[in-house]
Amino acid sequence: MAESRSNDHRPPSGYEEDFVEEVEEDFQCPICHLPLKEPVLTRCGHRYCKECLDEHTGSDAILLDLSRYLKFQFTSSQQNKEESLTCPVDRQNLDPNRDIFPDKATERKILSLKIRCPSDGCGWKGELRSKEAHLGSCPFHQVACTNKNCGKIVQRRHLKQHENNECPWRILQCTHCFEPHPECQMEDHVTRCPLFPLTCPNHCGRTIPREMVSTHIEDKCRLTWISCPYTPMGCKQKVQRQEVESHLESATRVHLDFACVKLNKIEDELNEAKNKSKKIEDKYDNAVALLNETMAALKNAVGLLQLSNVKHTNMFLWRIDGFSDILEKAKNEGKEKIYSDPLYTKTETDGYGYKLKVLICPDGIGDAKNTHLSVYIIIMKGEYDAILPWHFNKKVKFTLIDQQDEPGKRYNKTAELIGENIPSFTRPTTEENIGIGFNCFISHEELKSQHYIVDDTLFLQVEIRSPSN
Repeated sequence: MAESRSNDHRPPSGYEEDFVEEVEEDFQCPICHLPLKEPVLTRCGHRYCKECLDEHTGSDAILLDLSRYLKFQFTSSQQNKEESLTCPVDRQNLDPNRDIFPDKATERKILSLKIRCPSDGCGWKGELRSKEAHLGSCPFHQVACTNKNCGKIVQRRHLKQHENNECPWRILQCTHCFEPHPECQMEDHVTRCPLFPLTCPNHCGRTIPREMVSTHIEDKCRLTWISCPYTPMGCKQKVQRQEVESHLESATRVHLDFACVKLNKIEDELNEAKNKSKKIEDKYDNAVALLNETMAALKNAVGLLQLSNVKHTNMFLWRIDGFSDILEKAKNEGKEKIYSDPLYTKTETDGYGYKLKVLICPDGIGDAKNTHLSVYIIIMKGEYDAILPWHFNKKVKFTLIDQQDEPGKRYNKTAELIGENIPSFTRPTTEENIGIGFNCFISHEELKSQHYIVDDTLFLQVEIRSPSN
């Protein structure tokens, strides 16, 4: 059998297996005296465990660094000898890159040696190379409990019994609220479980979930002491909930007296409130009348102000900025109409005239929808309608201005209509008449073909002239 040593005298990776057959001396490491693990062969013919030799060469390096630190004096030959790694058996110098090799043949022989399972109670025997595979299923192998926070070591054959029936960290379900908790914390949970049944503190005999105790006492418990329903009337008596009916029967006369007193008091307060309300109502009526007068005056002032701001002209130029956004909203949001500010025409040399405004539908209307820009004139109810001749018989000329830099190269888009005796040109009876104009004034393609839109702005000129001009 191979000699067994404690962990204090060998690297942790050396074999401590219980070999069934004796391990030959050639298969034992001269450093740890155990069967070779990951054997390496030196140039001088000695075999070692890889970790044992690494530990040895590491010790040599530490001694070399220590000697340099203490500044020992060496001859040149001594120094070269000291700086080389040495074989632990014959002290020959070794180059770790050229003089040490993995010994796979020896490793295969060692892995084929028969061992017994290291687990107490297991009778398995097999090759060393099969050890890990066997331990992965060995029922006697020591394994850790998988329950969180436990980690106790038990034989695999007892693992399920421990995890499911013995482990203090196994998860159980509360029989009251059905929440999962570790077995070792379940007792503490029960002391706080909101659904744990408790008996009523008033000893009424009912069992209630912990979270419902206060609601039960306040709203349902027949032994809770409550105020008489006639407390607002003046009764100060407190009785248990189960005695309320008998109290009401026995104190009917007293409660009636309380009610009469309360009723008389309320009646007095109501009369006083009515008197105060009447005074407030009178003040309110006066305030409303004053407010109406003020609003009428303000409305009249606004009308005069608006009238003063309305242009009087027969040549109106409408600048429309942000046209691409206006067209987009007309297509996608249904905002299909935009209106100009109202204006008054001039009658000959006088300052009064017809009130009108211009309407544009950027995405067209009717048969022009989605293909053309439409324009219309709208006759509105004006300040001077009573003294004007009706119907409106003027000539209306729409001109979409080409913004070409050279005026001589401009191709303006124009269209004309003449007022006639139709509803759109008669004297308005409502705020405004139905507009009249051109559905297909200009197509969207033609809008883009000339310089009608520059810097996202277009100009529409509306000229009002006498039919004879």
